[in-house]
Amino acid sequence: MYLKKTCLLLITLLILSCGQEEKDFKSRSAKLDLLEDSLTAKAQELQLKEVELMKREQVLDSSSVMDTASVFNQDLAGKWQVRMTCTETTCEGSAIGDVRNEQWNVSFKNDLVIIQAVSNGKVHRLYTGLYNGRELQLVSNSSEVETTIKVTLNPKTANKMTGKREIRQAGNCTIIYSLDMDKS
Repeated sequence: MYLKKTCLLLITLLILSCGQEEKDFKSRSAKLDLLEDSLTAKAQELQLKEVELMKREQVLDSSSVMDTASVFNQDLAGKWQVRMTCTETTCEGSAIGDVRNEQWNVSFKNDLVIIQAVSNGKVHRLYTGLYNGRELQLVSNSSEVETTIKVTLNPKTANKMTGKREIRQAGNCTIIYSLDMDKS
């Protein structure tokens, strides 16, 4: 009898301690997710500053003066519905014909083009770059190590753009998407 009570007590204590460990794990996991989001936002902020500094350096190094009115096109600003179709890939987990849909919010800060890629109501990527009067050339540093993303967009009309998105991952793995964009 005494042995049964002791076993029941030990089993109850074990179950309660497992439940507490699971709560602690979930709490630590949530804290790590918040920290990761904070670090991603800080990295994107630093990327913006880096692009602005590179732009200033280019202007200082340039011997010709650019007319800034020619590189700012207010028609490009706004919300765009983006359809990305995979056209080439050497990466596992990606296939030709894969389609992704996102909303891109395009804005300008001085001569800098800033695009926030939104999916499921959350900004998950930030692209920055320049508009040279004919095309937008953008980059994004992924939170993944050794991943670079380059985007080239060609405005067709005030409400239509096409382009290409190239993702290079570690080990010379590449995914290329064709982009079709319609202004919302």
